Amino acid sequence: MRNVLICVLLLLATGCATNPPNGPVYDPWENTNRKIFKFNDKFDQYVGRPVARGYRKILPDPVEKGIGNFFSNIDDVNVLANDLLQGKPEKAGNAATRFAINSVFGVFGIFDVSTRVGLPKHYENFGQTLGVWGVGEGPYVVLPLFGPNNMRSTVGVVVEPQTTYLPPYLTSDRIILSGATILDIVDTRAQLLGAGNVLDTALDPYLLLRDTWIVRHRKATLDSDERIELGSAKTTTGDNEVDELDKEVDELDELDELDELDELDELGELDELDELDELDELDELDELDSQEEEVDKAVTQ
Repeated sequence: MRNVLICVLLLLATGCATNPPNGPVYDPWENTNRKIFKFNDKFDQYVGRPVARGYRKILPDPVEKGIGNFFSNIDDVNVLANDLLQGKPEKAGNAATRFAINSVFGVFGIFDVSTRVGLPKHYENFGQTLGVWGVGEGPYVVLPLFGPNNMRSTVGVVVEPQTTYLPPYLTSDRIILSGATILDIVDTRAQLLGAGNVLDTALDPYLLLRDTWIVRHRKATLDSDERIELGSAKTTTGDNEVDELDKEVDELDELDELDELDELDELGELDELDELDELDELDELDELDSQEEEVDKAVTQ
């Protein structure tokens, strides 16, 4: 019941937050996410990565491959369930056939016989199923030790351990079950050593991991091979702010035009003053002329 309540709360949080395939990443908790990312990175640096490298160094490649195949075969049961929930009977048949063939002819899944006979592995999880049902991604979140997720896939993290099929010989003893779980985690980390090297060389590992995970999750949810380019985080509020700014600029332009007219008026007044000055000068010249005429008359007399 506790897990069900958690899932309901998470679904309520994500129900209204739909995301288009090329929409921006909704990351309102980036500061907190970055702190958790740093914690995960430090833990991986001092624990996860050294153990994974030792695991890869000690075990021969065929043994490591067999362990990966074994846990991948168990995962096919979850894949089958999510295929059915998503209404994909053809893919569900593929997953069911893979599990049956590998369990019997592949010695409990240690050998991936199905891929060799033309039944390739595909992946589905409960987070993708919720996406097919129309549940929005919700905010991007980095979980301690679990890494990148969104609110929708986090529901899957809670639900899937309760629905995962485990063979009876793994559940018969807690020590065996715990050992198998740890082995699965270490094997998964060993398979991702190459990805870790890429992150180490990135300018911003957080953004690289976040965007890469979002793109892969959206492609898997949509069953699409088309290129997905994440959009910019431009919001409606931002658009309104831009519109308001444009209005303010227009108002300033109108004021500038009025200022120009005022300047022209001032110039006009100056011109009028100039005209008056010219008239004054003319008047002064007329007075000089009349004075000269009077002088000439006086001299003549």
